[in-house]
Amino acid sequence: MFPDSDLPARADLLITDVTALTMDPRLGDLEHATIRIEDGVITEIGVDPMDPAGARVLDGAGLLALPGFVDTHWHLWNSLLRGTVSDAPGRDYFSVKRGLGPFHDIEDFYWAARFALAEAVTAGITTVHNWDHNVRSPDDADANVRAQLDAGIRGRFSYGPRDSSTPEATMDLADLRVFIDRWPASRTGGLVDVGVALRGPHRTPESVYRAEWRSAREWGLPITLHCDRCLRETDCRTCGLVRFDDEGLLGPDVQVVHAVHASGADITALAATGTHVSLSPITELRTMGFPLVTELLEAGVVVSLSTDTLAMPTAPDVFSTLRAVEAVESARCGADRAPSPRRLLQLATVDGARDLGIDAVTGSLSPGKRADLILLDARSSNLLPSGDAAEALVRQGRATDITTVVVDGRVLLDDRQLTQPSARTAVADADARRDALVERARTAGAWK
Repeated sequence: MFPDSDLPARADLLITDVTALTMDPRLGDLEHATIRIEDGVITEIGVDPMDPAGARVLDGAGLLALPGFVDTHWHLWNSLLRGTVSDAPGRDYFSVKRGLGPFHDIEDFYWAARFALAEAVTAGITTVHNWDHNVRSPDDADANVRAQLDAGIRGRFSYGPRDSSTPEATMDLADLRVFIDRWPASRTGGLVDVGVALRGPHRTPESVYRAEWRSAREWGLPITLHCDRCLRETDCRTCGLVRFDDEGLLGPDVQVVHAVHASGADITALAATGTHVSLSPITELRTMGFPLVTELLEAGVVVSLSTDTLAMPTAPDVFSTLRAVEAVESARCGADRAPSPRRLLQLATVDGARDLGIDAVTGSLSPGKRADLILLDARSSNLLPSGDAAEALVRQGRATDITTVVVDGRVLLDDRQLTQPSARTAVADADARRDALVERARTAGAWK
């Protein structure tokens, strides 16, 4: 059913003469730097020469090094729906998702995730929070974790209810408990951890959301939930997060997604409780409203960024997202309040790691952290003439500037090419797999 593992072996690497934007405040930006990677760990970074013995040497002259991007909310399961969702009547995201979601089989879940993760690699994303709100069986959840491990991408799998569950239907908590035990850190190599995606008070009655919250906290699971009930309602002035606070549902173990209509009181509650927020700027601007980046940051809320879904259709192009956020925030709040390009790069790297609770592991180029990093060609025409590297990347950077992607010491993109045959297969077969999915739904009379 699934391919044999073809992950490249970890390589000891020495990246020389590179300009490193470390995102580590102790190190700052380093020119003509050398980065040593051993057994998946960044062991040294500095400007002094290092002995290359036993390492593959990568010449970093003319290149920029960054920590890999961290995507904190991505529905990998529906990635094959890209191209089927459109502006045509009956082809909006929710109609397509609800129509085709029930016809995904185990292989669809696996290969949809592999397809999205292959695109993530080419975009420099080394950590993905796989937010699964269509767990139809225990095998579905297993297939998603297997896909993430086979792709070699760090992250989290958040176990959710099946798509379009009735409000009164509690998620399968018995299987969730078994699932946690099936995927301990010893089995995932620490690359993937487990969370839970809940619906909360806006979508379920008290008997359901309290049972789900209680179980998650008893088992020590990080919680994530959507707060998007208003969508584009122009009279919506609150996300109701004060109610969440009053009921003890917020906290540093909780990630709220979207919250584009958060009131001042909602934001105060988020900040006071240490609750995190994941924003998906492109899908929010298209379908919900303005992401409140500036207000959340000014309040001290941990904010991160995400793709949301490929089915909108969107693309996991971090540079385009950062560029859009800077422009929108400057227009909304003024250039003096809008986050700087460097602050935006932090959202996409170390703050994303903070959101997922893995900032001791990844998110910056720091000795002792795992080797999750990207190299970009600073000689690309869009980055010339050269200036401040952070400003250039946010304002002119492109995913096509990325030449190399390393995750946990494994080179997954080399000279702009995916190194895994299975990743290339996931891309090549995407049309055929989508067509087979649509045909199954059509045969069942559920699709036209």
